[in-house]
Amino acid sequence: MHGSLNTQPLAIGSVQTFVDVWGESEVTETAPRVAVQMTLHLSFAEILGRLLFSPGALLMQEDLEDGNEEKIVGCLWFAMAQTNLNDAETYADMAMAVYTGRRESNLRDFAVRLGAAVTRIFGVTAPQPPAPVLSLVAPAASKAVAA
Repeated sequence: MHGSLNTQPLAIGSVQTFVDVWGESEVTETAPRVAVQMTLHLSFAEILGRLLFSPGALLMQEDLEDGNEEKIVGCLWFAMAQTNLNDAETYADMAMAVYTGRRESNLRDFAVRLGAAVTRIFGVTAPQPPAPVLSLVAPAASKAVAA
């Protein structure tokens, strides 16, 4: 996993009350919270894996169109908070297996479209997905062995 921390790994914000873990207003949350920001450096595979496989990162086909960048960034933000580093590495490996066609999956078309959106939004370089294998040669008929 290519996660790295800056020399200043955490940025600490002010203490707030009546907010939930996401910083949204929540009147029933009385415990004070402090905003903590951490920088991670993610590869194409790590972003794709989190968006494809993190529980709760729910993207649909229509979310991959231009103009839905905020939805994709929000899903990645949620997936970053929900996914530990071991699972993130597993998700990245699984995502690349699906994306490149090394693993059969009904997610392949979605993964390729999501990969294009990831490249467009985040500017990371994606490996070129292989073209589907089409055979133009008819299978050879079995030949009878002459006795």
